[in-house]
Amino acid sequence: MKHELEDQDSDLERKLDLMLRTGRLLIQSLADSNRIDRNMRRIAVYMGIPSDKFHMHITYTTLMINISEGSRSVTKFRKCTMHGVNMSVLSEISKLSWRAIEKNYTLDEYEQELDRIEKAEHHYPRWLTVIGSGLACAGFGKLFGCDWPAALITIVASCVAMFARQEMNKKHFNLYMTVTVSAFIAVVIAGSGTYLKISDTPHHPIFACVLFLIPGVPLINCIDDMIDGFTIVGVTRAVIASITIGAITFGMAFALKALHLEDYSATLVPYEKWYIIAAAAAVAATGFAVLFNVPPHTLIVSAVGGAVAVVLRNFLIYQAGWSLPLSSFCGAFFFGVITLYVVHVVHVPAHVISVPPVIPMIPGVLMYKAMTGMLNINATEALEQVPYLLQTLESGVKAGMTILAISLGVAISNVIGRRYFSTSKQKRLMLEMKMKADGNL
Repeated sequence: MKHELEDQDSDLERKLDLMLRTGRLLIQSLADSNRIDRNMRRIAVYMGIPSDKFHMHITYTTLMINISEGSRSVTKFRKCTMHGVNMSVLSEISKLSWRAIEKNYTLDEYEQELDRIEKAEHHYPRWLTVIGSGLACAGFGKLFGCDWPAALITIVASCVAMFARQEMNKKHFNLYMTVTVSAFIAVVIAGSGTYLKISDTPHHPIFACVLFLIPGVPLINCIDDMIDGFTIVGVTRAVIASITIGAITFGMAFALKALHLEDYSATLVPYEKWYIIAAAAAVAATGFAVLFNVPPHTLIVSAVGGAVAVVLRNFLIYQAGWSLPLSSFCGAFFFGVITLYVVHVVHVPAHVISVPPVIPMIPGVLMYKAMTGMLNINATEALEQVPYLLQTLESGVKAGMTILAISLGVAISNVIGRRYFSTSKQKRLMLEMKMKADGNL
């Protein structure tokens, strides 16, 4: 009897360890908390753990799980120190959780699959990731009317800065120091281009070259978490994203000071034809998809999605006269609804193909204007700077509302998908999960 209890405890601890490894991979890949919760509970039921015996606490850096039954209670936690967007991990773990139920994996088989996911290399080589960042930023610049020489300068500046960022990440530099230095390098190169006199829009590369550093996914996830009731995690993401934006701003400010380019202007209104805007958005979305390591077969979805979302947003702003936040919400929501059908073709979670296309709508320029505006406010000349202060406040509020609108568009479409567009396979597997949950630990 004693040996039997020891075997049960050992089996329970192994299940806990496997679940914690799975959850840590999701957290480190920047999954939103609702996705972590759903995946972990699905895996718990696959392992025969009843839902009323399973308790979990999620934070930004820690995952804690408790399983209790009668006199037995086991609690373990794992720290998650490394964070980086990896959409392929989110997709693979989601598939594994369903496949484990459908094929009734043993724990050994589940562990082998988990090892494969954890050790899998990035889909895209490093050089392609560097180029992807450059193309993403150049696409951003074209969205606001930069000419081709300026786009080329943006590509060079962003690629060099991305390479420097990768090198600092390999040496485990502090996140915010890495962001500050990367922004400094990018702006020094982009700002130097203003002296070459080869572009009619020489200032556009200055703000476009750092947009690969904007924490778009954390900003979207923080709103998602708050909407889904994971307030503490959402607030943590918001704070980290805000500090990251501050680090970008400081890096840019130092570079502009060094180049004596403290004051510059760049219009937010695009003057290109709609098909140029669509192509630029597609390139930007694809570049970010590469950075986020999406499955290769979904790249075309990201490209088309970016074009559709941005063109719709611009039409509503410049033709229908709608506000930026409302237009951005419609663009994100419209493509989010489309993904509810596309997921059954590409067989990945909706989040994987709905997030990269909306990143080009993140108001990076407005966020930068708000941050630099606060840095440049002079208290001794407060009365003279009231209009400047109001402009800074307007940029910050509009940027915040736009991010909220984009996040709501993505989140609401995903909620609709989970509620109304479940496939028959998912319903059947959920029934099997419930039947299995009736068993014992």
